[in-house]
Amino acid sequence: MIMEKIFIENEYLKVGIKLFGAELTSVVSKESDAEYMYQPDGIHWNKQSPILFPNIGAIRENSFVYEGKTYPARKHGFARDYAFSLEEKGEDFVTFLLTNEMIDESYPFEFELRLKYTLHSNSLDMTYQLSTASPELYFAIGGHPAFAVPLEEGLSFEDYHIQLTSDAAISKLELEIPYLASLEGVPFTQGDFALHHDLFTNDVLLFKSITPNFKGKLYSPKGTRSVTVHLNGIEALGVWTNADDSPFICFEPWDGYPDISTESALDLEEKKNILRITSDTPYQSTATFVFE
Repeated sequence: MIMEKIFIENEYLKVGIKLFGAELTSVVSKESDAEYMYQPDGIHWNKQSPILFPNIGAIRENSFVYEGKTYPARKHGFARDYAFSLEEKGEDFVTFLLTNEMIDESYPFEFELRLKYTLHSNSLDMTYQLSTASPELYFAIGGHPAFAVPLEEGLSFEDYHIQLTSDAAISKLELEIPYLASLEGVPFTQGDFALHHDLFTNDVLLFKSITPNFKGKLYSPKGTRSVTVHLNGIEALGVWTNADDSPFICFEPWDGYPDISTESALDLEEKKNILRITSDTPYQSTATFVFE
């Protein structure tokens, strides 16, 4: 049951999502029958689109402190490790729900996490909604969808580029593995760069731009298919693959960051890399993926 796959579709796309982790597994063009999502091959990465919650990346000492008590934590959080429930479904949309009552974790906050997938012509909205009945909740949240590279026959990984555009400054955030070096980053003005696996020897390439109009595009000058992600106000975009011959690129919308290398705080209230909501201020964001 937990591996059950739910499908939504419209005139342009058919999309598959697993109940387990509310994980996106398939985006197929009805016109070309092309599959845009990476399909695990038993050799490379075994995931496709894990949800990152309640933390992103590494967390110091694999734990955190809240109100004087220490709780266990792990890289990228626990949401990806649980089956969500199917809350609502239409032909072209579906909403999945995970709550604190559905997890087997030592975790101090009540929460309702919803992930809604909605099709609009040749685009897919991934909407993250988070609310709490606790007085407050500290968190980071993001996505990790992996797209097939190459997207069409006759091309190679190295034929593809990433194009970043924004109406505000773009910064590249540096890592001090496994942590983030700084929230400030350095100016990134390149805009467009060719892909090769050596780019990822230091893990994810992370870019930040404080604007609703920040987007990234995966494309090849030699091809016709592409994937564009619109961040819609989500602060950062991770671009990642393994530094081997992995046939995919992940576009990762991040609201929140790994722990910062120069800060030793374990207490959630002292961390500068995460977000906070209260019972009166729920969170919502949407990343839009356009398939051409």
